[in-house]
Amino acid sequence: MSDLGSILAVLLDGLGTTCRLLVCSLGLGFVLGLPIGVLHVFGPAPVRVLLRGFDLVMRGFPAIVLLFLLYFGIGGLPGVRLGSFVAAALALGLRGAAYQGQLVRGALGMVPPGQLDAARAVGLSLAGALRAVILPQALRFALPALGNEYSIVLKDTSLAFTVGVLEMMSRAKFLAVSSRRIALVYGAVAILYWVLTQAGLLGVRALERGTRIPGIGADAGGGA
Repeated sequence: MSDLGSILAVLLDGLGTTCRLLVCSLGLGFVLGLPIGVLHVFGPAPVRVLLRGFDLVMRGFPAIVLLFLLYFGIGGLPGVRLGSFVAAALALGLRGAAYQGQLVRGALGMVPPGQLDAARAVGLSLAGALRAVILPQALRFALPALGNEYSIVLKDTSLAFTVGVLEMMSRAKFLAVSSRRIALVYGAVAILYWVLTQAGLLGVRALERGTRIPGIGADAGGGA
């Protein structure tokens, strides 16, 4: 137990960095992904073409390749100073933006088109209709998929150690070498990632229950 306690103490030191990286990556992905998804549906044709190119790049490369491109590639250009944490957050955030943009795009397609027509008919602008009527419904439809995105980004944070971020996986690597308790160290890491994943998914499910609208969604056909 003393070995496990000392191992957990070291890993928990890196847990805070993992959580900060997760929050920054998810936050950047959502802040960019929301307008990307809207523009995929309502943007002018040239903008939609540019966004398809962005999607092809960000969704077509493995996360670790994007990490290396940003940290060693762009960060290695003359006059560019890009820290390892910032590079990792940008890589995971931009990649997440491409995926979350597609989630928002699909969720917008689930909102009946008559909702937009009705909102415009009562005098709302397109922006006003999106903000007050369409997006609140679309984001609720997107919640289950956003929960999956949370778990994917959480697992991708474990790649940040490759560019020098001292997160949980980085500390586990050094601890496994120094203590030679490889199975115990990586077993503890696996449990911590599992706990974080389940905690996030439980939070998303609670948000789904809190925003449930009777007669809409999974419970629409329920009842006797």
